[in-house]
Amino acid sequence: GVVTATFIGSQAPEGTSPEFSIEVQSLATSQENMGLFLAEDTVALPPDTYSFDVSINDMNYEFQFSISENESNKEVQERLARLINNSGIGLTASVMESDDARTSLRLESEATGISYGKSQVFTISDDHTSKTAGTVAYFGLDYTSREASNAHFLINGEERTASSNHFTVGKLFEVELLGVSQTDEPVQIGLKTDVESLTDNITQLIGGYNDFIRATSAYLDSQTRSRQLINEMKGIASIY
Repeated sequence: GVVTATFIGSQAPEGTSPEFSIEVQSLATSQENMGLFLAEDTVALPPDTYSFDVSINDMNYEFQFSISENESNKEVQERLARLINNSGIGLTASVMESDDARTSLRLESEATGISYGKSQVFTISDDHTSKTAGTVAYFGLDYTSREASNAHFLINGEERTASSNHFTVGKLFEVELLGVSQTDEPVQIGLKTDVESLTDNITQLIGGYNDFIRATSAYLDSQTRSRQLINEMKGIASIY
């Protein structure tokens, strides 16, 4: 529940069993901007061609769109979500709905973490855009509801950070962080010998077989074919 690991080295160093301990303090998170929750009324902006600018990954993009007469807030939000999702600039957009049927345009960065010297993954503004401004404030697109953050963890007691929850350790292990450690006990990651690995697998197989037989036996009185199922399983086991 805390971490998964895959061995990616060509082979384990001769005569050694590479291993390390890891304790996860926090996961890397993406940036989320949550717009204003608006009633499904007609957009309170005059019909016109509007635009806003998105700055992400050291690139600037301008989104242009038109608002027609009698369009609802939700219709424009859904159109903006499609426009942003189809752009492929590293943002995911969706329209969220509250209990009172109000809707908001939610924007989330695909990337997690924050680069050195920066405070945000992306920014949205229409202060210097080429078309009519006003939609950023109206829809609340520039409100950051969750800041992006890096993952913080300890490897062999040494503090480390990463902008992603997926990284490599010592060119031997590919690691993915799944959750925060609930105790001060670190997770041990390493390689088992062939004998240890084989023993664990056989123990797991025996445990699963016994659990199955016990569970099926509980229905011997109520399910007449349970005994047949048990006999078939025992027959298969005896062959091997």
